[in-house]
Amino acid sequence: MAPKRSEHQSHENTERWLLTYSDMITLLLVFFIVLYSMANTDLKKFAALAQSMSRAFGGSGGGLIVGLGSGNSGAPAPILFSTLPRQQQDFLSVSAELADFAEHAGLTGQIAVNMSYEGVIISLSEALLFEPGSAMLTEQAKQALRSVAEVLKELPNPVRVDAHTDNVPPDNGLYPTNWELSVARAVTVVRFLAEQCGIDPARLGAAGYADGKPLVPNDTREHRAINRRAEIVILYPVEQGKMDFAPAMQLAATRNAAQIPERSK
Repeated sequence: MAPKRSEHQSHENTERWLLTYSDMITLLLVFFIVLYSMANTDLKKFAALAQSMSRAFGGSGGGLIVGLGSGNSGAPAPILFSTLPRQQQDFLSVSAELADFAEHAGLTGQIAVNMSYEGVIISLSEALLFEPGSAMLTEQAKQALRSVAEVLKELPNPVRVDAHTDNVPPDNGLYPTNWELSVARAVTVVRFLAEQCGIDPARLGAAGYADGKPLVPNDTREHRAINRRAEIVILYPVEQGKMDFAPAMQLAATRNAAQIPERSK
């Protein structure tokens, strides 16, 4: 006659399967975590860019769209960085790099990165680049332009430097009108990028617009400070039917530039 098993032995044997089951669940959990992390590598890169830009541009992200769409469940659906068009990828990368530079150099509010139908626009304030009424670069400007040049070296695109003034005529006698001043400033930036930073001159062009393309009306000291700027435009082929991003992105530029202290011209 077989020996009778105690109640304690019977209970222990019937629950032994739980150990194996819990080990299997743990392994499955680890497996799916690995799959998830591999599938979201680009998303992490994108999130890092957005966080960097938000930190450097005053916590607002510079008015950027962070790539979130609506899913069927109503929750935001992430858009992978690698699925974006090249211009938008470059826009985010350039924004992140220059946001970090602006933060560490104490230039928050004086550098803005926007996007238009032409390409990616790096906007630098007059207060950063030039003394009032002058076309000579400040030492701070040279530091900023060297950082911009490192970004430009990573891209094959042609580049145009656009210089803008407000509507107040120069008063130092060197430049008869804002046309001469804006052209001189654009050429100064182009020469520095080519001669001091190693950018291929064949990629570069310069244009002066005087007060012809203001971001805001020249009706206050603060608005005039916003309009005095130099824009380094990274050019992309214009596609037919491509939407113009300028209005939305210029709003971010206006907000950033509004932090620049006003100086007399």
